[in-house]
Amino acid sequence: MLNFQIPVQGDTIGGYITGGSDHPRPGIVLLQEIFGVNDAMRLAADQFAADGFIVLVPDLFAQISPGIELGYSDEERTTAIGYWQQLNEARLQADVTAAICALRSDPGCNGKVAAVGFCLGGKQAIIAAHAGLVDAAVSYYPVQVPEYREMLRDLKCPLQVHVGDSDAHIPEEVQTMLKEALRNMPGHEYHLHEGAGHGFYNSVRAFGYDPEAARRSHHAAVEFIKAAIE
Repeated sequence: MLNFQIPVQGDTIGGYITGGSDHPRPGIVLLQEIFGVNDAMRLAADQFAADGFIVLVPDLFAQISPGIELGYSDEERTTAIGYWQQLNEARLQADVTAAICALRSDPGCNGKVAAVGFCLGGKQAIIAAHAGLVDAAVSYYPVQVPEYREMLRDLKCPLQVHVGDSDAHIPEEVQTMLKEALRNMPGHEYHLHEGAGHGFYNSVRAFGYDPEAARRSHHAAVEFIKAAIE
């Protein structure tokens, strides 16, 4: 269910927005996994909204299949990976930028915006932090880290990263890369969750969900964002 339109380069993409109130709130642009703006992403958005944010989840697959929502069967996973591989990176980043601008200018937002991303979205959250598009960023199990590792040396806002130590998509050497990049940089945080794998925040999937890691990381993310934007 998409309930918001985001203008992008003379076109629009859909999004899911939640958490509006009579008083402007800080905003979060929540950036999806590879399965679209599905139940898991809407639930995550609602959870952050319950902590006092207005949250916008842009449809990052709009350039390929607008409004697509995928589950976690083998067939749907294959479809999701195919969509991910087809993404035009320049258009993807334009869509993320447009979503940030749309939320920042929304009457329900107080002008402060953070990015929170998962997997594919975790990568985009780091790119947004490097580009100075947001006031804070939280990246959950970001993919393809070696491709943009140099960005970690030049972050324009506070960044917090969450990774499970059993994440098959983020091997130990990449975990070390992230840890070393952020360890000595004031204002940034790296959290390694023991026993957690890829997608540990996602409570909708029948596998991979780690409720303790999800709870702990969510609390840390909320506190980190609030401290960064005050």
